[in-house]
Amino acid sequence: MLLASLKKSNLPYVLISAEDFLKGEKGFNFTEFLSAYISKVILSLYPFSGHAFKLEEKVKRYLRLLRDLLGAVKISLNIPEVSGLIEVVLDKGEKGKDLSEEFSKALELPELLAEKFNTRIVITIDEFQYLNFAKQAVPEIFHLMRSKRQFQKRVSYVISCSAVGMLKEIMSSKNQPFYQYFYSIRVNPFNRETSKEFLRKGFEMDGVKINEEDIEKIVEYVDGFPAWLNLVGIKVELEGNVKKVLSSLPFDDNVISAIEGDLNKLSPTARSVLRKLAKLGGTGSPKDLGENEWSVQRGLKQLIRYGYVEREERGVYKIIDPMVTHYLSVR
Repeated sequence: MLLASLKKSNLPYVLISAEDFLKGEKGFNFTEFLSAYISKVILSLYPFSGHAFKLEEKVKRYLRLLRDLLGAVKISLNIPEVSGLIEVVLDKGEKGKDLSEEFSKALELPELLAEKFNTRIVITIDEFQYLNFAKQAVPEIFHLMRSKRQFQKRVSYVISCSAVGMLKEIMSSKNQPFYQYFYSIRVNPFNRETSKEFLRKGFEMDGVKINEEDIEKIVEYVDGFPAWLNLVGIKVELEGNVKKVLSSLPFDDNVISAIEGDLNKLSPTARSVLRKLAKLGGTGSPKDLGENEWSVQRGLKQLIRYGYVEREERGVYKIIDPMVTHYLSVR
């Protein structure tokens, strides 16, 4: 959705995922994030300079390749502060020093280039909540971002987050710098009718005949999550038997990869609580999830923060994604 919206805007844009720079459970490679941010800003705006410029390969080793890239940019754009910035980031980043000053300069770069080339730019950070883990390199990272962004006229910012609870903490607390700063939109799963229509149209486009009863079974099993609806549709086209496809779905490599990748971010306590909740069919109360009430509550708190679980009513919690329930209930 982000990518489609950005392309439709017809503006130069940067799309970067903070999740890509996680190290371990709570570590964050801020040097690589900063270098990727700078390189993407320059690459997205460079075509507006009027200079012909091509990269033969994507910038994978941000720090080293960027040093060469910025040499050309320095000559063409006459912005030596960018070249100097990278040199300092390389030096300080490798030594693990505070990068607040460098990040402050990098935040000014989109506005500087957009003004120079008389255009606008959209900066999009996916999984924004993980920048919380970058505070070791930049202790006041969110304050710094807010202070720079509020004065920029040619830069628009979009953030997204799958861990809804964490985003609420960042956006809804009065003591947080981004309190009421962004316009928030919650992207919910499709409702039942939209889910069924999505499947009907997909099967129709690919010439697959399927009855309404089977469509109902699919929606009942995966709810309105587009990724799972899409995966089931593909598997039904290949295998034909809806009942067999649904029963094998928790063992599909795509499902395993997606769910296990996210589960690894949870603490052992949260994973244990989630597994027990799945064994109960996806809904339960704290007293059913373990003998240690304090431990259960701690696990539920993390699951809510990461967007796995929501509280339906007082004392009743539910796993949001039914595929997580199906997956864990057979393991």
